[in-house]
Amino acid sequence: MSRASIETERPATGRKVADTGGVVALIAEEGARERIGAILREQGVELAAFEDVDALLDESDSSPSLVVVCARDTSSFLPMFIEPLAKCLEQTPLVLVCAEIERWEVRTALAAGAAGIVLHEDLDSALGPCLQAVQAGQTCVPRGHWRQIEPPPLSTREKQILGLVVMGYMNCQIAEQLFLAESTVKSHLSSAFGKLGVRSRNEAVNLILDPERGLGMGILALGGEPLEPVPTTAQ
Repeated sequence: MSRASIETERPATGRKVADTGGVVALIAEEGARERIGAILREQGVELAAFEDVDALLDESDSSPSLVVVCARDTSSFLPMFIEPLAKCLEQTPLVLVCAEIERWEVRTALAAGAAGIVLHEDLDSALGPCLQAVQAGQTCVPRGHWRQIEPPPLSTREKQILGLVVMGYMNCQIAEQLFLAESTVKSHLSSAFGKLGVRSRNEAVNLILDPERGLGMGILALGGEPLEPVPTTAQ
């Protein structure tokens, strides 16, 4: 079977990770499962370990009080597994453990249903406090990613320019449309890219157009009169 249950006695002394009032479900591959499981066992948590998301969802009598999911590749894991898991266990706080996570992926994970995120390098010090926080109804992410909890505070001009980028305008066309120097357009784009956590026009467009990531097409409505897309010239 793909499930391995691990039950431990609670220590007589010492501070527990969390008074879960039930079982913590751990979904991870073997190596990570052993490491994370050891951290939780040290704190006296009753644990049920699973190899993958499907194994937990197939467990008809499973009703964990917390879920810890370890993802090797967040880019594919978030849309495929986090949202279905969160929907099936909507009253259960879910914590994502990963080696690294892009800034835009933080909002994606939270929008999909994760309540907390812990990086591998911070497991020993951060996993316990994160579990306590999410069980108390809080959102918990690494300090370096706190700005990604909410949409970035783009300026009106940055929103204008990004909207035109999405519509297919090049920098010179944006400068002409908004009566700006092209160098000013580049400066605003550089600032906007930094806030969005992207490195290029393509990444910015993908981020804005992907509804799962939280910005959406509403960004095009800001900054003055509606603008027509650049017409495509037949070749």
